[in-house]
Amino acid sequence: MEGRTVLITGASSGIGAATARWLACQGMRVVLTARRQDRLEALAQEIRAQGGAALVIPADLASFSDRQALVRQVEDAWGPVEVLINNAGFGYYGTVAETPWEVVERMFQVNILAMIHLVQLVLPGMRQLGRGHIINVASVAGYISTPPLTVYSATKFAVVGFSEGLRRELEPYGIHVTVISPGPVRTEFGRAASGLAVDPGEVPGGLNPEAVARAIARALRRPVPEIVIPARYVPAIWINRALPRLVDWGAARQGRAWLRHLEKARSGGSG
Repeated sequence: MEGRTVLITGASSGIGAATARWLACQGMRVVLTARRQDRLEALAQEIRAQGGAALVIPADLASFSDRQALVRQVEDAWGPVEVLINNAGFGYYGTVAETPWEVVERMFQVNILAMIHLVQLVLPGMRQLGRGHIINVASVAGYISTPPLTVYSATKFAVVGFSEGLRRELEPYGIHVTVISPGPVRTEFGRAASGLAVDPGEVPGGLNPEAVARAIARALRRPVPEIVIPARYVPAIWINRALPRLVDWGAARQGRAWLRHLEKARSGGSG
């Protein structure tokens, strides 16, 4: 992996930042993008202090022109993107009926449309090189949809389906595609999704972002179509496919409890 140029979206925190640190230690040249430039600069300084190479390019991935400018600047500075890690994304805690339309629209822009567009933008360079690797970060929610994350789950279902078809398209060109589907991860996701200082839906025992970063590094060293992490979620995914009505009962019950807790937190009961 040494010397390869990797573009990481959503690199200002969580999985993206952990992945940038991990891959920089492996000798990769990391391009960091997100909206929060101050955080990106701090991360880049940290990586450079450890002897790594980091390039900061702030961008709003909901913007078509920002995405175009992002890839153009990477190619001008370091040449074609050899690894693309589509990690940027966000969710919103709420029922479908109560989720503001502008939130739905932006969620699909960032979680899906930006991912597809970035793939289109980096593919010419990868095909010219005759190699490349695209890693799309999905979620266990891309297999098991549970309120109050129904809209978010829909975007992650799309990530899984897109990755599957893309993998089959690009195999003849020596370009690998991997979808990473983590369970709950201890990041800022829940606080952003709830709008609260404390995530009211935080799952005890959630993954460290570094665990996902290590899974991404493993996929780069030994390409595989998919990684579900932790593996204990694999049986749940199969049960959901085989016995959806059974899962419906548990997921609906959990979702109602989650929404009650969320409503209490937003009304000042906690957080």
